[in-house]
Amino acid sequence: MGDIYFERLQAGAAAWESTNPIEGGDAELIMGLLAPRAGEADYVAPEASTSDHRLPVAGGEFGVRVYRPLSERPRRSLLVWCHGGSFFSGDLDMHESDAVAREISARADAVVVAVDYRLALGIHFPALHDDVVAAFDWAVDHADELGIDTGRISLGGASAGGNLAAGAALALRDRGGIQPVSTLLLYPLLHPVLPQASAELGPKVACLSPMLQPSADLVEAVVENYIGAPASKAPAYAMPGVSGDLTGFPRTLILNSEYDGMRASAEAFAEQLRRDGADVTEVVEPGVYHGHLGRGGGAPFLHSVAVMAEWLHRTREEHPAYE
Repeated sequence: MGDIYFERLQAGAAAWESTNPIEGGDAELIMGLLAPRAGEADYVAPEASTSDHRLPVAGGEFGVRVYRPLSERPRRSLLVWCHGGSFFSGDLDMHESDAVAREISARADAVVVAVDYRLALGIHFPALHDDVVAAFDWAVDHADELGIDTGRISLGGASAGGNLAAGAALALRDRGGIQPVSTLLLYPLLHPVLPQASAELGPKVACLSPMLQPSADLVEAVVENYIGAPASKAPAYAMPGVSGDLTGFPRTLILNSEYDGMRASAEAFAEQLRRDGADVTEVVEPGVYHGHLGRGGGAPFLHSVAVMAEWLHRTREEHPAYE
């Protein structure tokens, strides 16, 4: 017998991919969102020194790619970065991973460890989650080799990767020891069922086609394929939005896409964080749909990575020991 959760996801994803990106929504708006932007076609990401590593974990292994600025300097900040892809797709060469890592390394003068976590292709939580925690631990253990300060490690990710970063931050909080100084969550999915959209977001989502706004059933299939159980059984490390206590969560940047139903999840999580005393900054990138970091070179992409780099610069400035 096959994996029922993965089979359901495959069927839902195939149906979604067969839809017309414009049909069922505001055609003029959608064509504007999809239109090529200046700079995308000829975009080349900044240079960085890179190295790939394989890390053993229970049940297998996964990879990380380290990005270092071309100049030498000790005690840099570090970002552990996780790409998106609905937990079952994506790799280190996509713009959302490679281009983002190169931009952050260059703009923030930081080291980036991009995580090639195992994908939910017949495996489930906690495998992917464990990989991100293991990547954080590996960076701590290799701090001298990486040239980083363990007091300046941030966790971040986009979409599913934002979920994994938040879940890892929760696990590290509960475990104790060295903690991430901040998290950077880009259009993350953090709840097993999307919260109700705000009065501002709802009309924007209503203008989108099913291609740009996946159905509740498909979102549920993505969640259940990740956790390997009904969405109602999602634990907090897998879906941090169900956590009843976010006290002690790191200072957090949440950067959303304007035309994205999943923004409801990120916005609800921001409110949960504030309720429990966390420092949260929210930014909405205008004129884009979910996954906009996957389109490197355009103005929205460049603005978003600039915001992320400034966030990491602030982290550095708030720690006077930085050298």
